[in-house]
Amino acid sequence: MKINKLYSVILLFLMGAMASCMNESDFDKVWDGMEVEFDASTLPNGVTQNFIRMNAMQTDQANLQINLVGAAQTTPVTVTVEADPTSTAVNGVHYTLASNTVTIPAGQVIAQLPVTVLTGNILPTETPNLVLKITSANGAKVSVNYNSLTYRIRVICPSALTGSYDVLWRTLNLGDGTGGVAQTATNFTIAGFSTISLTSTATGVYTMSDMSFGMYPGLYSDTAPTGTFTDRCNVLTGAAANRDRYNDPFTLSGVSTPADGKIVITWSNTYGDGGTVELTKRP
Repeated sequence: MKINKLYSVILLFLMGAMASCMNESDFDKVWDGMEVEFDASTLPNGVTQNFIRMNAMQTDQANLQINLVGAAQTTPVTVTVEADPTSTAVNGVHYTLASNTVTIPAGQVIAQLPVTVLTGNILPTETPNLVLKITSANGAKVSVNYNSLTYRIRVICPSALTGSYDVLWRTLNLGDGTGGVAQTATNFTIAGFSTISLTSTATGVYTMSDMSFGMYPGLYSDTAPTGTFTDRCNVLTGAAANRDRYNDPFTLSGVSTPADGKIVITWSNTYGDGGTVELTKRP
């Protein structure tokens, strides 16, 4: 009984102390400020958008979202946006802005900043980046953390890689766990896991159903890791975010030859797995 009473006293003391700390730190107060910012879901890495260039006169329209963080207002909020000097995209060459202001209408908390992309002027070898900054807002503060956005404009060739592919391992490397190779095979097919599928998720961007190309499920009885890559004029680059369920990063690169429906990809992870696969599109 004494022990129970002692625990009760200690519990009451701790609850009182916590309540005191919360009161002193204004824990119970609700933030009632109002800020404008670029859509936080696109940050900190910014926005990368691919456009397929069809002719020299082509233009495309992009919309970059600006948010009002706080309650919708009874009057419009006007936001001023300017291109930062660090931009490699040139106004009138790579893009144009119809206006450097955007208005969040009364009663709403979202507006779109239109950017006209001069796709016909851009070569696939160029990498123009448009760095935009919110410089002021009439009726709200400018966010300190989300006032800048990098919009990466990329031009690619037509791409049509969606489909199912047969997998042939030109070279297969099984890792030793430290980045080295324990076993190697050539011209090898993994029984029961000899196909993968590619699905388009954005212009020139594809998701692989298994970026180990049958190795994980077929040789390790493990989960097939999915991954993505970008096709820029038949040069394939794996996404930096490609990782398996153990958080092991995958390095991936390759080329495609649309004429014969083949893709060749070389990949590796830090365990030592990897190799070169030849993918042949199925009818």
